[in-house]
Amino acid sequence: MGWERPEKIEVLERLRSSSGSSLFDLDLVSLKGKLMSQPWIRDVNLRKEYPDTLAVRVIERRPVAVLAGRQVEAIVDETGTVLEAWPNGGELPNQWSRLPVIHGVEPGSLRDGGSAALQHFAAALEILRAASSSVDPVLDLDVGRWDDVRVQRHGYELRFGEGPFDEKWRRFLSVENEIERRHGGVQEVDLRFPDQVVVR
Repeated sequence: MGWERPEKIEVLERLRSSSGSSLFDLDLVSLKGKLMSQPWIRDVNLRKEYPDTLAVRVIERRPVAVLAGRQVEAIVDETGTVLEAWPNGGELPNQWSRLPVIHGVEPGSLRDGGSAALQHFAAALEILRAASSSVDPVLDLDVGRWDDVRVQRHGYELRFGEGPFDEKWRRFLSVENEIERRHGGVQEVDLRFPDQVVVR
């Protein structure tokens, strides 16, 4: 993957700090631990290639959404790992402006492994996976209530209720073109009822 963040420099610096050691004496477990302390790094593979080369393969985490918490906003990957965070109301960097926004999950709760936060985040991921084939995947999700999940899309609200979200998303996509033609008068698309799409 391409390195676009300052973490590349930090990785090089951490590797350089070990450059005084001979390849034979280099502790790969310790070096890997140092590199893995950076949030953007998902995995590191280190291999000694004698006589004098250390092969390094870094696998980055892929951001999937922005969590819009009450006090803190954060970029997270699919595991819920917080990659970057900033005070709520701060400016979202341009490179993340096309990410879906998830409301109803606090970054701190997700980081601490709170079961409710993880459940709500899982619901959001299920919708995002179902929407991945959509032409415009940029969504604004509210998963604050697990039994009343909502998504803002193109100026109207989709009400999913509770799962299964993939089936409800497919149901929505089957009538999306018709809804888009009526867009001016549509405020809500209700998908909570089995085999129905209620447009208001």
